[in-house]
Amino acid sequence: MNFDRHPTPPQLFRQFERGEISREELHASLAVHARGIIAEMVEAHRNPKTSYLERLRNYAAARRLAKRHGAARLREILAALGAIEDFPPAQILWNANHGDVPLHCFFRTRIEPVFRIVRLEVQPMLVSLQVEYGANDRAKTTRESILLQRNALLALELLDRFETGP
Repeated sequence: MNFDRHPTPPQLFRQFERGEISREELHASLAVHARGIIAEMVEAHRNPKTSYLERLRNYAAARRLAKRHGAARLREILAALGAIEDFPPAQILWNANHGDVPLHCFFRTRIEPVFRIVRLEVQPMLVSLQVEYGANDRAKTTRESILLQRNALLALELLDRFETGP
């Protein structure tokens, strides 16, 4: 799986409900997502040791952040990132608000494409974070600083976003 710029499933359903795409286009686009997940499962089966180590690293990253900020808040932040239309890691974060998906599934510490939260600061109405995504090599990875703000309904939404240097 990579961070291709395909619409996420929630975006596809919104497009379908607005009449922008047909049922066939919706199914074809959802099949692209399904094939990506299947390809990841096949790769994990081919390299079980690498997959196991990655899962342990991802679990540790999620546990560390959840311990500091709370699992519910972390899930809310990941879901807000997944709702950003042109944010490449949205491909893996779009269902972060579903409690039945373990938190560690949303992190990719070393297997490309990576997604790491480097810094996270949470205030009552603002969330500031720095993320890395893309290549595993830190010199080639994309780094962004993102500022989320609570709206009138107290839901997190994007306030500002910019790339930061290495």
